[in-house]
Amino acid sequence: MKLRGVIPPIGTPLLENDTVDVPGLRRLNRYLLDAGVDAIFANGSMSGFAFISDDEQIRSIATTVEAVNGKVPVMGGLGDTSTSRAVKMAKRIAAEGVDYISILPPFYFLANQDHLFSFFSDVAAAVDVPIFLYDNPVLTKNPIHPPTIAKLQASIPHLAGIKISNSDYANLQTVLSLVKHDPEFSVVTGSEFLILVGLQMGCDGCVGGIHNTCPHIAAGLYKAFLAGDIPLAKKLQQDLIETWQIFRHGAIWGAFDEALRHLGICEKATGAPYVTKVTDEERRTIHGILDTFVKPYLASVQA
Repeated sequence: MKLRGVIPPIGTPLLENDTVDVPGLRRLNRYLLDAGVDAIFANGSMSGFAFISDDEQIRSIATTVEAVNGKVPVMGGLGDTSTSRAVKMAKRIAAEGVDYISILPPFYFLANQDHLFSFFSDVAAAVDVPIFLYDNPVLTKNPIHPPTIAKLQASIPHLAGIKISNSDYANLQTVLSLVKHDPEFSVVTGSEFLILVGLQMGCDGCVGGIHNTCPHIAAGLYKAFLAGDIPLAKKLQQDLIETWQIFRHGAIWGAFDEALRHLGICEKATGAPYVTKVTDEERRTIHGILDTFVKPYLASVQA
């Protein structure tokens, strides 16, 4: 079945030794599910896969699969630096019962498009689980060019879609045009400021780190779009942008941790060395944004 809708890249609550805070992760899963999200993306970028060991990445994915318990699809994220490492991890992720595996390009060294085609082909061949490509050129330095995406789509039978974290919407339009012949192939945008634009262009859904704090806004935006209520969708897009402003503080991760604490979910979701203290002024700003856009929603569902 084609994957659509709001797919939060769930944060991974962590203990002081950078192991998974399992109760905190269960609370965060419940918070997202209660808001009406359509799937959950575990062990992605906002999940902090790069902070934690392979074993803790698997624990994070397994905990989410258990907590979701079939209510929505679960995507397990994979990011690594070589084919051999990625194949081993893909097999471990598949064994946890995920519905999809999202695969980043290899990072650190620069890769050409032939390298990327071989990498994705070899990792996909190692598992039977439906695969999502994850184009994140800012963090990986290795963009997946549209012709490579089309070539992979034609050659990998269980390639189910792509997440594009790239604000170049000319590139997005090219991708949408190249894959449109397959109605079951999903294209989801990771550009949080342009979700509505992406949906209007033909994207099937969205993935955004800020959705961890305000999943109700993202879910409402998507539902408004489906209902044809564009004025409401525009308002909720702006609300999402306003909520995202917390990330201007605490080098992103400090704000994320402070937000999760303020919402009563966990103490932190950031691993060393990226743990960042926020100032008192930053804390007041973060709380003020959340109190404006999130706390009224929480009060309504708790009433």
